[in-house]
Amino acid sequence: MLEDWCVNMLNMIGGGGLGSNVTNLLTASPDSWNPTLYQLALSVHSVVVKPLTSVILAIMFTLELSRNSTRIESDRELGVKIVAGTLFKVALVLLAAQNADLFLRAFNSISSWLVTGVSDQMSADTTATGNELGDQMRDQISDAGVMGQAALLILLLIPFLLSQLASVIATVVMYVRFIEIYALTAFQSLPFALLIHDDTKPIAIGYFKAYARTCINAVTLLICLAIYQAIVADAVGLSAAEGDMVGWVTGHFAQLLMASVLLFFVIQLSQRVSRAVAGE
Repeated sequence: MLEDWCVNMLNMIGGGGLGSNVTNLLTASPDSWNPTLYQLALSVHSVVVKPLTSVILAIMFTLELSRNSTRIESDRELGVKIVAGTLFKVALVLLAAQNADLFLRAFNSISSWLVTGVSDQMSADTTATGNELGDQMRDQISDAGVMGQAALLILLLIPFLLSQLASVIATVVMYVRFIEIYALTAFQSLPFALLIHDDTKPIAIGYFKAYARTCINAVTLLICLAIYQAIVADAVGLSAAEGDMVGWVTGHFAQLLMASVLLFFVIQLSQRVSRAVAGE
């Protein structure tokens, strides 16, 4: 039993504590991850936000016509062109607001396509047996005996707990991502009502940037985790132990600790990359 504990702890440390749960969260789409919450967001939009959007659209259309009418002056031909252009703009905004869900589904489809493409090239799943750090060292752990394995458990406790904390943070980040997507989905038509006026257009652009950043966050986190795994396997120097297992863990304690701490910075970096990609 002590042998299996040591193997599992080293597997967690070598993989940053990441498992299939984080991978599933990264590859899930908003409507498939929790259909109940997704439908709740759509219901809130339909019952609460959509009537508000209609009122704001009416106000914005009136303001836009009023603003453009001051440019007509005495030229009837110019006035007809201005009014026709304004009405065409109003019709486009109204059509976009009525089909706001199609635009958000396009964002979701693009992010899902990117995640699928990235996951085909680089996998963040560390659950495959036989290739992880602890599995590679099982023979040495077995040769250490009961006392040596007990010493290993004590030595690996701090890196193991840090790797678990990093895994919890990564999971929380993904949960928060879905919560943000559902909250933004509930207001999906409102930004289109604000696009028509120059003074409120930055608010609408900010909404679309926020939604794009939230969608792309899964892609950036997946890429950063894949790079992180390569660094842990190569640059950090976590390779199979030779000789005394307790001595190896003691000599490589800093590297084992670094493997757990590094994930905290990787998660933060993925957020910065997603903001940069979305233009925030």
